[in-house]
Amino acid sequence: MRIFNNSVFVLMILFFLSSFTSLHKYYVSVTDVEYVAQKKAVQIISRLFVDDFEKVLKERYEQPIQLADDSSRIYVEKYFSKKMLVTINGKVESIKLIGTEIEDDMVHCYFEIENISNINTIQITNKLFFDMFYNQQNITHLKVNDRKKSFLCIQGNAKGLLKF
Repeated sequence: MRIFNNSVFVLMILFFLSSFTSLHKYYVSVTDVEYVAQKKAVQIISRLFVDDFEKVLKERYEQPIQLADDSSRIYVEKYFSKKMLVTINGKVESIKLIGTEIEDDMVHCYFEIENISNINTIQITNKLFFDMFYNQQNITHLKVNDRKKSFLCIQGNAKGLLKF
């Protein structure tokens, strides 16, 4: 006497095997860097997953930090100042946090570098989350004087350079 038909048996095997696999989570951020000549400013927007960023901030600063709270602003700026370096014409520039905005599961971080009259070279070092997630990938898009360049920052290769 047959208790299971073949299709039920196959479904049970698939269910059993799938229960031992884990979902793979991707660790990725996207940063847009644009030079706005009329304003003599470099504007930066980084988009990150809220849960990843809160986890990194909690680990680094040893306290729970909620990005929705205004008190998180100092930690966001502090973290970015150490993990994202912008070098313009050979000089490391300070990035100023303009604000953050949460949309669904993403946080948008807005930064600006003021008083930049021209750009001969710009180098971006983007090490966001490298200290927490080994497989972190940071996609960075540069736009300066109608020239565009995109690069992928990964562990061991976290810089991109655009020369004019």
